Amino acid sequence: MRQDSIKRILVYTHNSIGVGHAFRTAAVITGIKKWRPDIDFLVISGTSVPQVFFKEGIEVIKLPSVKMDIDRRQNALHSRYLTGFELESVFDFRQSLIMSSFDFLQPDALIIEHNMTGQMSELIPLLMKKWMRKGGPVDFALVHICRGIMKWVPLLKIPYQNPRHRSESINIGGLYDFMYVLEDREVIDINKTFLGNDSELEPKINYLGKITNKVYEELSSRHETLERFGLPDKKLIVISLGRNGRVFDLSVKLTEILRKSLDRDQYQIVMVLDTYLDKVAATALRANVSCEGVRFISFLPDLVDLFNQADLVISRAGYNTVNEILLTGARAIIIPESHGGGEQELRAHSVTASNILVMNEDSVFLDDASSRFQDFIKNGKRSNPVKFDKYAIGKTMIEDLEKWKVSRSNIR
Repeated sequence: MRQDSIKRILVYTHNSIGVGHAFRTAAVITGIKKWRPDIDFLVISGTSVPQVFFKEGIEVIKLPSVKMDIDRRQNALHSRYLTGFELESVFDFRQSLIMSSFDFLQPDALIIEHNMTGQMSELIPLLMKKWMRKGGPVDFALVHICRGIMKWVPLLKIPYQNPRHRSESINIGGLYDFMYVLEDREVIDINKTFLGNDSELEPKINYLGKITNKVYEELSSRHETLERFGLPDKKLIVISLGRNGRVFDLSVKLTEILRKSLDRDQYQIVMVLDTYLDKVAATALRANVSCEGVRFISFLPDLVDLFNQADLVISRAGYNTVNEILLTGARAIIIPESHGGGEQELRAHSVTASNILVMNEDSVFLDDASSRFQDFIKNGKRSNPVKFDKYAIGKTMIEDLEKWKVSRSNIR
């Protein structure tokens, strides 16, 4: 191995709402590891599913979890488990763990997923290290990856006094060496939509296309999938509605519609209970008369295998879920979560695949919902799989990082 090769990468993903960030980050890392299995990766994250990384042989520093309640207008962020501590104390501790992880690993590259300055800007001290080292002998590559659709926020400018005592500022966005968008530019132009058409950022932005945790060739066979999930060899309908919004009411209404529309001897309804779904709601769902005969399963890695074998998927419009539906070509009814950010609504309406029907939450409760479902079950068709390739994405990223590392070596 060359002396100027990338050897260590630190990855940050905050994960305060669901588990999607962890799966997407794991896909990026495994996409890189195919080409460079020798690289030491260390992930720092508040995720509640660190096993997603452990099963791939990726080490994790688990930060105390914080929860973003997107349905609350005020005080939306709070500690998930350490409820006896002030939020500020939890973030002080998280920040100390982050800085210690960096000092231990001394990474060649730092990859930050989603939030450019970290949850509650907890990464700013680490970004200041980048500013201090930029262009010097201990510089490290700073990389941002995002799913494309996000909330608009102005990039931070941090004031400082230079040696000549003039007040100047640091543009946080300008510190990044690479910005990768895991989406197509035709779907969203992040600079134009979210980053203020910053001319300094534009050359750094690279649209790599959608990513999934498995590529099509890695999907399990029907026999393996049914055996893994303990399901009968029947036509499968998979319902996965996350944890936000009217999950209970929607689930009950959907099962009522399906029970009236289907021959229950031919179909098995499978309902996926989200990791963070309220326990009272989950218990009530299991006991509801409309859910008699429904097979409940906990959210597990690689539900895409189940989607691939499903006759119909009914789901939210999260990034990972929509991509997995497109990857498999499964027939799907997508019901975006309704909340202030509008991310899922934007994503759902950006998808024009013939195998997908988009409905909003309110429309599920209308009188004609049953006939719409019946028509889609009868006439809707699977589509050809869209073969997203995390390994091609990983190859692009590691080649960029290696070139960056060589250029820094030449400067020295």
